Amino acid sequence: MAAIEIRNLTKSFGAVRAVNDVSFTVAAGTVTGYLGPNGAGKTTTLRSLLGLVTPDSGQALVNGRRYADLVAPLTEVGAVLEATSFHPGRTARNHLRVLCTAAGLPDVRADESLDQVGLAGDAGKRVAGFSLGMRQRLALATALIGKPKILILDEPANGLDPAGIQWLRGFLRFLADDQGCAVLVSSHVLAEVEQTVDNVVIIAQGRMIRQGTLAELTSDGDRGVRVAGAEVQRLRARLEAAGATVESPESGVLLVHGAPPETVGQAALDEGVVLSELVRRRSDLERVFLELTGEPADAPPEGGGGVATAEAVPAVTETSGGAR
Repeated sequence: MAAIEIRNLTKSFGAVRAVNDVSFTVAAGTVTGYLGPNGAGKTTTLRSLLGLVTPDSGQALVNGRRYADLVAPLTEVGAVLEATSFHPGRTARNHLRVLCTAAGLPDVRADESLDQVGLAGDAGKRVAGFSLGMRQRLALATALIGKPKILILDEPANGLDPAGIQWLRGFLRFLADDQGCAVLVSSHVLAEVEQTVDNVVIIAQGRMIRQGTLAELTSDGDRGVRVAGAEVQRLRARLEAAGATVESPESGVLLVHGAPPETVGQAALDEGVVLSELVRRRSDLERVFLELTGEPADAPPEGGGGVATAEAVPAVTETSGGAR
């Protein structure tokens, strides 16, 4: 049984079909990146998993059950959908102790969770003075309060500095690899997702576009061999005679399609051409994402750089740990 299972999930808000027949699973011990452009349906999917949105049809299950049917939800599922649902007058420790009391957990879990996310030294500080990055860490501590084996995270790197992002990447891998957690991460920081996840799910306009392992999604995007050098034009005729297609996007550079790097390198050796660069060009996750979703590479969506993932959905009151 998959830790997280989305079965033919469909949800509309009035005339807007936010999610349309989406299905995927997340296994224990893996990190899955959930990607899509602005308004794709990611947040609606995550809210459906946490019982904050009722699907029109289909199911969103954790450990084979609806979130609303879990007896002790914080011990099974931890969630971060936003990092703003804290009382500004409470300290980080007291915020977590309130949750411990509500969930029947020992108070010691508050300090243990803060230590896990690097906030042990800030436990006695009021949340009003926290930066966005510190609030993200506190939200993650909230999600971890019950030692759950399933984590659902929406933009967890938002507000973190480079060192914090590096820490988060290692921490999520630790949770999956060493603790056996199933981690579902929605993010627009594609470069970070590419360095963290095992699997990728891509949706656009509410529909599933592609899913698979990171290797599967990026390995089929071979963009040829880039070769550079002062005399590389001397290789063109030889490579074309061997059946390759050759482009010259700029002076001193050839892009070779239909021939592996070994063939290009051998041609350069035989012709006595000195090379300054010889590399196979493969599609990275960002390029695959843009090609599959039809997003323009040179014109990021309105509201921020990169590929935005926020979407407009009806406001729902929630806690960072996921409300029942």
